[in-house]
Amino acid sequence: VPEGLFYHQGHGWLRPEPGSIGVVGLDDFARKLVGKVDAVELPPVGSRLAQGEKGWSLVVDSERIPMLSPVAGEVVEVNGDVLRSPEVLRQDPYGKGWLLKVKSARVGSNTRNLLSGKLARAWMENALDKLHPLHGENIGPVLQDGGLPVEGIARVLGGAEWVELARTHLLTDGE
Repeated sequence: VPEGLFYHQGHGWLRPEPGSIGVVGLDDFARKLVGKVDAVELPPVGSRLAQGEKGWSLVVDSERIPMLSPVAGEVVEVNGDVLRSPEVLRQDPYGKGWLLKVKSARVGSNTRNLLSGKLARAWMENALDKLHPLHGENIGPVLQDGGLPVEGIARVLGGAEWVELARTHLLTDGE
């Protein structure tokens, strides 16, 4: 879990920047949960986002997986590189794989509802632990060093219901 970021429990992250700007992305757990992302659907510049509400969607095997925004505000920039080549998410989800820049007078207050530091690390470990009851001992061989799931683990553990499994872990199962 990289330092300096604030994490939403729906697996989005926020990096506050000067000028009331928040840079937003999805964490590596989310990306590995769904596997290879074919496309990213981002809101257009000028759109208003609400913290904890749908912010964008990932398209995986023609399925749309919505994700929640970690910050409220107005979209002022979208990452065209990610739109053109979602592979950037796999290569650098916390850097070049950012998704949106959001202007918000409440960036600071939004961080109070997010996790960082030791609390974020503990939460990420807990997210992985929640996968264990689904298939008991079957999860062991699919883990890589560092405790994060291998790419596409929702498909490995969820079978035909992988989309529901992904949405449950991304807190968008009602979408």
